[in-house]
Formats: sequence, structure tokens, C-alpha cells
Amino acid sequence: MVASPRLLRFVVAVVGFAAAVEAQKDLHQRVDAALKKARPALLAHLAAATNEGAPGELALITLAAVHDGVPCEDKLMAKALQKLAKARPAQTYDLALRLLVLEACPQVPDRERLSKEDGRDLLAHRSKQGAFQYGRSPSSWDLSNTQYGALGLRAAAALGVDVDRGVWARLAAEIGDQQDSYGGFGYVERHADGDHGYASMTAAGIAVLAICQQALGESGKNDGKLSQRIARGWTWFDAHSKAIGDKHERWSFYFHYGLERAAILCDVEKVAGRVDWYAEGAGMLLEEQLTGGGWQSTTDGMPGGHQGNGRGDLVPTSFAVLFLRRKFQKTPSGPFTPHIVNLANLGPASKDADVDACAQQLTARGKAAMADVVKGMRSDVVTQRRAAAKALAAIAGDTFGFDPLADREAEVAREAVKKAELWALQNR
Repeated sequence: MVASPRLLRFVVAVVGFAAAVEAQKDLHQRVDAALKKARPALLAHLAAATNEGAPGELALITLAAVHDGVPCEDKLMAKALQKLAKARPAQTYDLALRLLVLEACPQVPDRERLSKEDGRDLLAHRSKQGAFQYGRSPSSWDLSNTQYGALGLRAAAALGVDVDRGVWARLAAEIGDQQDSYGGFGYVERHADGDHGYASMTAAGIAVLAICQQALGESGKNDGKLSQRIARGWTWFDAHSKAIGDKHERWSFYFHYGLERAAILCDVEKVAGRVDWYAEGAGMLLEEQLTGGGWQSTTDGMPGGHQGNGRGDLVPTSFAVLFLRRKFQKTPSGPFTPHIVNLANLGPASKDADVDACAQQLTARGKAAMADVVKGMRSDVVTQRRAAAKALAAIAGDTFGFDPLADREAEVAREAVKKAELWALQNR
């Protein structure tokens, strides 16, 4: 009996899908192992920055630690948060990064006061055109400062700081006007019809425009010109997708973390319909990880503090952990989620309120949280499995027969995990 072409196509599709599931599973396992290996390096950089680091470096490594699941009650983390709260950030990057920490971590001392002060200060770092430069009242701007300025304002607004709609509209118009004829963006203002776009700045341009569109609400969604500019930015990446996962791309680590934010803001899973930006970027970072768990970069010009024994440099290590954790939120959390509990923070003695808070965090992230949900389903910590089960039911509308209190090695538990993985792939 000869199989029909239709049946053969079905078999090929099933085999291909199964291979994709295994590839995703393998990537998640490798990423988990890399992050576990990176934790000592991350903590070493956090300790060094707490003792003598500049405000921006301390804020960046603290943000990475928050996303990595270091408990805010941890002795070193608490010390870092206290030091960060007492810092006097003066530049755009420093203010923006502290605001990102304030948004992500309610345990920062004087959170409300600092949010208001940093938000107001950050607004004073705009040029007459509405974009950002390093200091106050600048005469010009650059897109890198502007990217972080927009991220900081987004966090400030989520924390209750009043940011006028005109700020977002003006910023979107100024940055949009700088897009070159191919859809790319460069570091500084474009002159005449020059095409100067490159990867890190194009990702920055997309992110700024997407943040403005989100902040403008319905009028932003209905702004066809703004939507077209964002789409043209992704078209630029269609033609330059080889930059993704390339360690030789200028400012490579900075670029990949920027790409992650842009992709999450725009719900982009694959560039050009074929390039899985996370898989490519993660693959590069896994290959580049040092023996001591940290990272160094030959293309990022601001490495930050250095640690020996293979623990690398502060800035690329922070960017690598932030990228691999993939915890950037499309919608900022702000002051209305004061009880934030990540899966990694749940232990055997965690209370029901902590389990519920963790489940709510995962559910709020939607489908993007499924990798963490599956990880929680496999955990040997019952409270983590319970949180994952609650989130799974809310996100997928089905538990797939998963019982968080049952033996995680039982056949029914393994089958439930496989079904959850399949659902995640089918509904990305």
C-alpha cells in the first residue's frame, strides 16, 4: 500500500513539530543551566557595584538580579537596594535604570518619593525636540539616551508620575522623522536623505515608537503613520536578520537586550517570519559564557566593573542575564502590584498568598510566561508547581491533567508537561 501525498505531508508536519518541541525543550534546559552557572558571577558584580559602583551600573546589575529572581529580602540584595535608594543619579541612563528597578521591585526604600523625583528629573533631560541626551536641558539628542529615557518615563508613568500626552506625541514625531529610507535608525539625527541605520539603534527606534504608541492609548493605536513606521523598522530587520545572534555586531549585548524589548512590545516572535530572535540570541550568549559564569564583549564599549575567575564584566553580564530571563513586560506593572513573587522566590515554606501572587504574575504575562510555567511544572518544589498549575489554567484554559501535589515523575505528570509545551508552541 502506497501512502497518499496528503498523509505523507501530515507525517512530515508531525515529525517537524515534534523536532521543534524537542529543540525548544533543549534550549530551555541549556538556558536554565547557563543562568544557574551565572548566578555567582551576577552576585559578585552586585556586591562590587554596591560597594563602589556608579549609580547606573548599580541600577543595571540590580535590575538583572531582580529579573533573575534574587529575593529582595536577601542580605546582599537588600543592601544594594538601600544603596541605590540613596544614590544621586544625574544622567539619563542612571535615572531611567533606577526607575526600571523601582517599577520592578516594590521593596526599594522610599519608592514613591524616588519615583516622583526621578520622573520629574528625567523630563528635564529632554532637548527642545523632545528627545534625550545625557544631562539636563541638552541642545541635541541621541537615540541611545532616548531609548532609555522612554523606558524610564514609561516606568515613571506606571508608578503614578504624571507624564503629559504631549510628551509622548512629540517624542514619537521626532524619532519617527529620523527613520531612514530603508526603515532603519542611527545614533544621531539623520541629515538629508542619508541612510545610516544599524541594528542596535533600529531596535531602539522601534522600541521608542512602540512605547509612545502604547502611552498614547487609542489615539496611538489608530495612528496609521506611527504603526507604519514601526512596521518599517521590522522590515529593516527582515533584510538585516544576520545581525541577530552575531557576537560581532557592534554593541552586540546592548543590541540583543534592546531587540528583546522591541520584540516583546510588538509581539514579534520571529523576524522575517523565520528567525527566532530569542533562540538566536540565546544561542550566542550560551556560546559566549565564560567558565566562571559571566560574560565579556569585544563590541560593547562600556563594559562596567570587571571580575576575575571568568565572571566577566558587569554590563555584558547584566545584559546577558536580562536577555536570557526574558522578563521585560509588554505592559508595565507599576504601583498596583505591590506583592511581586517570582517562581524562583517560592520555597517549601512559602505562604498561600505568595503562591497566588506568583500565579497572578505569570498570568499577567500571558502566553509569554509559558516557558516559566512549564519550568514550574517540572520543579521539585511543591509551591512552585502549585503556582504554575494556577497560571496554566488561567493562560491555557486547561490544566492538561496536571496535579501539582502528585509525584512529578509520574507518567501522568510528564504527559501533562508535554501537553503544556505543545500548547505553548501552537499558541505562540
